[in-house]
Amino acid sequence: MKPCIVNLIKSKKMRTFLNTRLSSLIIAFLLTLSGLTAIAGDEAARPAQFDLRELVKASLNFLSGNTHKANAILTNLEARETDVVCVCEIMELKNNNMRVSDIAVLAEKTNYGDVGREYKTAERLIKKEKKQMKSEFFDDIKVTTRIAVATDCVSLYMKLRQGTTGLQLYDILDADVRTAK
Repeated sequence: MKPCIVNLIKSKKMRTFLNTRLSSLIIAFLLTLSGLTAIAGDEAARPAQFDLRELVKASLNFLSGNTHKANAILTNLEARETDVVCVCEIMELKNNNMRVSDIAVLAEKTNYGDVGREYKTAERLIKKEKKQMKSEFFDDIKVTTRIAVATDCVSLYMKLRQGTTGLQLYDILDADVRTAK
């Protein structure tokens, strides 16, 4: 009786498989010996590094040509605190001459551990700003949406802007500066 492996080697499928493997190994060995292998040196192809600053500048140049605003936004993004909270109120504003809706007022506060207190501080700052807006510019202010999240206000505004058409930014208030004693 013949061993099982001998039967496999004699089978047509196994011979084709072994011939393909053996041929591949021989070709790889010959290419290595002949020096046809590629060696990456100083001129190797590298993917371009993504640069957020250049993307924003190019976008603003395409749209309006004002790179000063792009630099200011990018500087704020690069220097932003990772532990911040943001409170946003989207409101409808009315006076004798006009009625404007979807106006966002945001307040950002650094989180020092007491998240509830930080949210309340940011909310109080927005409340003061609304009081100032009402006394100087608008007859009626109606809040349509309130949002409080643990992220920076620029990111929140960008996210809200994607979901709401016509959303306009009134201001991003810095609660750390305005409440410093």
